[in-house]
Amino acid sequence: MSRLNDFINSGEKDLPVYITDIRRDFLLCNGVELVLILKNFDGTDKRIFLKLPVLEIQSEEQRIFLRDYLFAEVYNTLSALGGSHLSIYTLASDENLSSILKELQSAFGIGCSRKERIGYGRCVNVIERMLDSQGMSKPFQISVIQEEAPAVVEKQWDDTNSLSHFLKAFDGIDERILCGVDIGGTDIKLAVSVRGKLRFLKEYDWFPAKFTRSRQLIEPVRLLIRLLRARISCDMTDVEASVISELDSAVNKYCADDEIEAAILRAEQALGNKIIGFDSIGLCFPDVVIRNKIIGGEVFKTRGIRENPNIDYETEFRKLMNLDDILIEYCSPGGGVYLANDGSMAAFTASLELIAADKSTELKNGRFAHTLGTELGTGWIDISGNIPEIPLEVYNFIIDLGSFAARKYHPDDLRSINNFNTGLPGTLQKFMAQSGVFRLAIKTSKSGDCKLYRDMIDKGFIYENNSGVFLVMEPNDMRKPLLEYLMKLCEEGDLILRDVFLEIGRSTGIAFCETDHILHPSTKERVMYGRLVKNPLCFSLLKKGAEETDKALQMSVADEQNAFTDLMLQLKAHPLYSVAQFAQSVGAIYYGNLQLRSGMAK
Repeated sequence: MSRLNDFINSGEKDLPVYITDIRRDFLLCNGVELVLILKNFDGTDKRIFLKLPVLEIQSEEQRIFLRDYLFAEVYNTLSALGGSHLSIYTLASDENLSSILKELQSAFGIGCSRKERIGYGRCVNVIERMLDSQGMSKPFQISVIQEEAPAVVEKQWDDTNSLSHFLKAFDGIDERILCGVDIGGTDIKLAVSVRGKLRFLKEYDWFPAKFTRSRQLIEPVRLLIRLLRARISCDMTDVEASVISELDSAVNKYCADDEIEAAILRAEQALGNKIIGFDSIGLCFPDVVIRNKIIGGEVFKTRGIRENPNIDYETEFRKLMNLDDILIEYCSPGGGVYLANDGSMAAFTASLELIAADKSTELKNGRFAHTLGTELGTGWIDISGNIPEIPLEVYNFIIDLGSFAARKYHPDDLRSINNFNTGLPGTLQKFMAQSGVFRLAIKTSKSGDCKLYRDMIDKGFIYENNSGVFLVMEPNDMRKPLLEYLMKLCEEGDLILRDVFLEIGRSTGIAFCETDHILHPSTKERVMYGRLVKNPLCFSLLKKGAEETDKALQMSVADEQNAFTDLMLQLKAHPLYSVAQFAQSVGAIYYGNLQLRSGMAK
């Protein structure tokens, strides 16, 4: 017998029921065998073996739990790998199993339009946009086949790690003017290298999820790149000191967009035809990026656009998809704009620092990285030194099939475990990164006699009403201040917050286990970037919690101790900013230079 009833009872007590524990238990029981075979984009196959104890079903509650578990396994696989066709093989003819499998088509929106798809179907939207981008117009399909699964040959990763490819990232840095852009959900960070010198760093706060048009996402990025282009141009020609002073204020301090625009216009008029373009712009964006195009479209950052009833979303999203073409005007002749997913940029950056530290032999197993900030980002450099062309939307992985009470809240309610984009409960989005910290801090502090919850309200971070508990977003966005406040309390010894970060670590460990289960990366190390790991104590608690889940996994933080490339060492020495803050932006400089250099070599 399985622990099916125990899992349901835990969920009813609002306890998490992790998918790793469910899978481990079901594989040991006398369940019905299922084989999932996913046809990858490149024509290779991925095979996943599961068991489902459907013969134990005696209630609708049990049937729903098993259905949700199977759908979570399918959803996580598709969110990670994409693919063009999923086949589910079974020899069983159980009535309960048949009813569950019949629900797959409708649950994943097979045969529906992208606009009609909700919940699980959102991953199919991403897959179909990927298929479109690669000229494969056939819609994604799911088939249930009642026969023995055929043998398949799974994808074999090329183990000829191309170190020489990475080394091109350093070529010509001393001769070029390069920009790196890290686009997040709370802020945008930019870095500029002028002939090998890290000259300017810029941080800009925003809340893209509230935007209703693509141009609202695009224009701030353009504005900031124009600002830094104007500033470096002023260093290379004679302009009035007041022009430079206005630009410096816009770079170094908070300025409203209209103030930044005014400073840029004055500088551009003063510079005339002496404006210097970037040789390359490297940019990481928190969405699926394939072959230099943003093609996912189901992330939190585009929620406001996606929910705008006055537009056709597919048409509107295509404007953002071509961000590289929009930004090319800020490059010099022969220059280029090169995009990557934010997690992929983290893995790339971690790989470069290894090479610079003369530890390139460690790259033989590839590199796996996560960013923990507003969201969870995931990146993978495989053993051949490449970024696999897969969605890798790990933040969407369903890890908790319990916590039934927390499912009742609206996704925007800080107590909710429901995904902002899909509404699905139990995804990593609400267990790691910023949302996880907020949720657990509130859950823990409201459960007993604790002043933390009241302090968060009194200090203007959160508010409660008849609808729930929410972040304060007006007149000021309090996401970043609240996270900093909670991390500071943790550092000062607050036991509730220490437990919160330990629990975030346990969820991080589950994320590690799930990526191992689906992707089988050769490396066991995970390099962590982002706001949540910049505090040493918070990171140590995350690490401890993750190790409780799987002691074989290794976890390191991308901080000052792991800065080895020349530009990263310059960032380390910066008096105002840290490696933890701007590592992605500096990595994006190297990434843009690598792509430019590789293009030149063709």
